[in-house]
Formats: sequence, structure tokens, C-alpha cells
Amino acid sequence: MNRSIASMLLGTFMLRVSTAITGGLLFNLVNEMTHGRGTGPAANALLTGGFYTTELTGAIVFGVLADRYGRKVIMLLGPIFGGVAVFMTGLTTHLPVLFVTRLLEGGSTAASIPSTLGFIAAETAHDEKLRGRVVSIFEFVSLGGMLAVGPAIAGQLWAHVGRQAFFINCFFYILALALYAYGVSEVPRERKSAVAAPGEGRPIKAEAAHYLRIATNRKVLLFTPTWLAINAILGLWSVQAPLLLRGNITDTSQFLMQDIGSINIGNGEAALAIVFGAGVLFWGMVYARFRRSTLLLIGTIAFIVMTVDVLAVNHFGGTSTPVLLALGGIGGVAIFMMSGATPAALGLLADVSEEFEEDRSAIMGLYSVFLGVGNVIGAVIGGIAASWRGIDGLVVATAGLLAIGLAALLHLRSKEMEVLHGSALPPGLESGATASIQDLIRDTLPDDVADSRSRNR
Repeated sequence: MNRSIASMLLGTFMLRVSTAITGGLLFNLVNEMTHGRGTGPAANALLTGGFYTTELTGAIVFGVLADRYGRKVIMLLGPIFGGVAVFMTGLTTHLPVLFVTRLLEGGSTAASIPSTLGFIAAETAHDEKLRGRVVSIFEFVSLGGMLAVGPAIAGQLWAHVGRQAFFINCFFYILALALYAYGVSEVPRERKSAVAAPGEGRPIKAEAAHYLRIATNRKVLLFTPTWLAINAILGLWSVQAPLLLRGNITDTSQFLMQDIGSINIGNGEAALAIVFGAGVLFWGMVYARFRRSTLLLIGTIAFIVMTVDVLAVNHFGGTSTPVLLALGGIGGVAIFMMSGATPAALGLLADVSEEFEEDRSAIMGLYSVFLGVGNVIGAVIGGIAASWRGIDGLVVATAGLLAIGLAALLHLRSKEMEVLHGSALPPGLESGATASIQDLIRDTLPDDVADSRSRNR
């Protein structure tokens, strides 16, 4: 791993920390503004929707610009947009202005993700093991910043500093900007003599049609429903659960809606993120041994277990400490197992980008699009579900999304080898119980052993 990759990963960590601090502080600000009125979930959904709307609309645009003008220059826009947004947030309590700041914050993510992921795809194009390590570390630092370090710092800052913490947070954006500016070396854009560079030699209409073909490529669409469903689930929980845990809506029949303090929520999120991050690193190390759809399937099954576990905690967690600890242990294992879905999704997009070398950032920008669309869907569904039945409502919404995601994933798994890798499944792996057993053996054995057994057959 070279210095540019290391600087990019560290800069991404700082940017995700600052973004999470902004979100955590904003959550506490919204709770303060709406406490006891019952309007918290709706306001939260509106602001989150603004963030992800900008992200999903801007991701493709910034991805195209990164392919055209270079990834580093677009990378720098992320911390700049975020710094302006957090400074503005510290100056106001008016909801329309806060909505504008969320649009800017979404623009920050829209600029950073396509450029950094395009950078990763180019740097790891010929080394699958390096790609597995880098995408897993990328997810680790992203999720560690967003779900562990950022929320923990946000809880402490709000408890001890209050609204002035928004201005303190500008420091983290400055650090991210410095790491991108001085640590990342520009990666030359790929060129093929027979193909025009992005934007060169094509009229605007043809240019739009070109990127529409990329976004609607069969290889991309094949796993879109599953990834949208997973991101919608993550979105509805990350947006609404903290508000419900703070007791913004009162329901004494639900254990998880009993007004937990901001510091405890931040620490809890940090603990969950540590387990999730450890899982991401583990799955990154064994990434090359598995089909991408296998990792997604393991993650989806773990989501189902986690959903049932949350429902149990919500209604039986307060009965005794041993019961709560047991349910917490089950949840921890489920989180560890579901973490493999994130590097698998990144790996799938990186695999697809090999066919579009001159449009890597545009392809990788689709990750932000799926993330944004999924989270907007989750924010809307979560707002309705939370207002209806609180945590129980989120569980019901999650079950519906999981059903959609699992059905789409099974379809992806049946077509993965043929569509993503350009070849049909080997003889004997096409149908039936024997196919499933052999498929699972091939997924779990080390590469050299699997290849040996394939030759012996």
C-alpha cells in the first residue's frame, strides 16, 4: 500500500468523523427544537432526505468530473463543502436554513466518494487481494468515523459545549483537506487509443447517453435492488433510532424508547461500530476466497437475525440483565456477520469498472447513488414507521425491505458468474442440491485447494 492510498484513507477517516459529528450535533439540535411536540421524526426525515438527495444527484456528476479533470481536484471539494455546511449550521436554528446546510453536506459526500473510490479502483486494478484489503480498510475507516468516533465525539461535544461544537468541528474538515491536498498524488487517467476521453469528441446528448448506458448496465442493475434495500434499512435505523432512543416519542411498552442520554447513545453506537469494523477487516482478509454474492447472502441472513434480536430486546430486554446480555451477544455476532456485505458491494462495482476503465469514477459514483437513494427511501419509510409504532414500526419496515433484498439477491446469485465474469457456471453447479453444496465448498475453501479439487473432478 503506497503513501497516496494511505493518505486517502486517513483523509477519508477524518472527513467521515467530521460528517458524523455534524450529524450527531444536528440530531441533538433537532431534538431540542422539537422535544415533546411529536414532530422530531418528520424533521429528521426531511433533513436526512435533503442530505441524500444531493448525494445521489451529485455523485454521478462529480464522478464524471473526476474522470474528466482528475480525481484529486474533486476529492478536495468534499472537505470544502462540508466545512462551509457545518459553519452555517452553527449559526442558525431555522429549519429551512438547516435544510440548505444538509444539501451542502450531501454535496461533500457526493464529491468525495466517487473520486476516492475511482482512485481505489484504478490503484488496485490488477491485484484482487490488494483490492480486498483496500476496500475493507476504506469501509472500516468510513464506518469507524461515521458510526464510532464521530458519534462518540458528538455526544461529548454536545454535552459539554452545546451549539458551539459546530464551529469546533471545522477543524476536522481542515485536517481532511490537508491530507487530500498534500498526501495524495494525482493518478493518471486511463486512456485507450480507440476510445475518446470522457467528454472529448462527443456532443452533450451523446455524452448523456453514454453515462446513462453505464448507469443502466445489466451488471450494475443486477445487484441494485439488494444494495438499495440494505441501504434503506441502514438509513431508517440510523436516522430514526437515535431520536426514538432519546424518548422523543413516548411509549412505555417498548424498552428501547425510554429516554437514553446522548452520551450513552454515542457510546453504544461506537461499540456497535467497533464490532462492525472488526467484521469488515476480517471479511476483507478473506475477500478473495468468496463470491461477492456469498458475502452479500451472509450479510442479509445476519440482517434477518439482527431484526428479530432487536424486536426481542425491545420487549424482553428490560426483564432481566442476563436476558439483555444474551440478546446483546446475539446482536453482536449478527453485526459481525453482516459487515461482509459492504466490501462485497464495493468489490462488485470495482469488478464492473474494469470494463469501463475510462469511466471508473462514474461507475464507482454509483455506490453513492445507491447509498443516497437507499437512505432517502429509508428516511421516508422510517419517518412513517417511527411515527406509527416507534421501534416496533422500524422492525416491521425492516422486515419488508429484507424480503425484497433477499429475493433480488437470490436472482443475482443465479446470474453472477455468467453476467459479472462473462462465463457460465461450471458443469454440475447449475441446479439442485448438489450444485448448492459444491458452490458453498468452492466459496469457503482457499483458492489453491478449490482449484485442485476442480482439476480432480
